[in-house]
Amino acid sequence: MAAHKIAPPKLTSLQDYVATFGGVGLLPIMPGSYCSVIVALPALYLSLFTTVSSASIMIGYGLAAVVFSIIGHWSIKHIQGSWGHDPSVVVIDEAVGMSLTLMFPAASAGLALWLTAVLLFRIFDVMKPWPMNVINDRTEAWSVIADDAVAGLVAGLATQIVAAAIMTLGLSIQM
Repeated sequence: MAAHKIAPPKLTSLQDYVATFGGVGLLPIMPGSYCSVIVALPALYLSLFTTVSSASIMIGYGLAAVVFSIIGHWSIKHIQGSWGHDPSVVVIDEAVGMSLTLMFPAASAGLALWLTAVLLFRIFDVMKPWPMNVINDRTEAWSVIADDAVAGLVAGLATQIVAAAIMTLGLSIQM
């Protein structure tokens, strides 16, 4: 069961703003992709233009995943009655999944691997292979977040595998 389209709702409560990631979910085309990139941009900036360690980036995104999960579940429980089970305007779940992807060190190891991580997360989130599809078929608030969380973990692991393959080939990556 894919996220369904609804008429753009008016944001009238804190839960509405949280569920739509501050209104990003109201963007007309690919709001989940916009949310994912917005969440991922700090990792790219920190890895390319500062001396912040990969471990610090990973810890920061781990904390973000926890916060986004808690406030996301709270907001989704409140909006499901009027907006439906998993409307496309709800993108806080993408924030959770992208944060989990960025907990893997390769995901912020330079522009190419960052792009790989974002792209893989979006592919897994949209395609929903097993077990994501099984979770997505549920209607509880936790399942709206859980399928994206699994997609994030799988994308992070896949990015690590890509990085390992690149290093095995003797090519250089920024870690």
